[in-house]
Amino acid sequence: MRVRDFSRPTTLNPDRLFGRVAQKLAVAIISGAFKAGELLPNEDALRSEISVSRTAYREAVKVLTAKGLVEAKPKSGTRVAPRDGWNLLDPDVLSWHFEADPNEKFIRDLFELRRFVEPSAARLAALRRSPSDLARLEAAYRGMVDNPPYADITIRADLAFHQCLFTAAQNAPLNCLASVVAATIQWSLLLKSVEDQTIYVASLADHERVLEAVIRRDGDLAAATMTALVIESLNSTLAFLTGSAFAGASKIA
Repeated sequence: MRVRDFSRPTTLNPDRLFGRVAQKLAVAIISGAFKAGELLPNEDALRSEISVSRTAYREAVKVLTAKGLVEAKPKSGTRVAPRDGWNLLDPDVLSWHFEADPNEKFIRDLFELRRFVEPSAARLAALRRSPSDLARLEAAYRGMVDNPPYADITIRADLAFHQCLFTAAQNAPLNCLASVVAATIQWSLLLKSVEDQTIYVASLADHERVLEAVIRRDGDLAAATMTALVIESLNSTLAFLTGSAFAGASKIA
């Protein structure tokens, strides 16, 4: 499965050679082509697949080391690190998972974290939002309403809606987890059905209820409605992954 990646910009420039090398190695690691403990292939081994210089390779390895995907030890070489050492919440690592096709367990774990995090963000947003926060949230919602379902501009409005909640919560550490929410939303987009407008319209109602709670500064209601939205999104995503006949009845995230 593949999905368009609309997440916020990563720390790597895909136009730079070392960025492409890091991406290729990371996807191979995440997909299991290179397993924990195995030596990372050197630049010579990669040349059959991608043009790579020694400098670009070394820079790529530095990036992967910083993100916990590989570890370099004296006399042992650079080896793939165990998964429990990866920085799974890093925007680059999340982005690479899109290409490596994450399994059901990883997607479920992300949604589980989102269920803990986003209702709290919605609660704080309702209590702390400023007039400008509310204006941005309303604009994002209008972007979802006024544009064609599942168009790029609509998807970006959906992501902006959720990001606005984290921003309005006015909690910097919490805002760092917004990338997790973006990742789960993008996986939910695999369930899109552009021909069924009724599904999309029903999905907008969930977002509207969250917006109304934020407007009313009702933190409890904002948290409750966001919890329901996340659970619905998780169930529909898992239904799709398992090939359930109910996958077509999904909502956007």
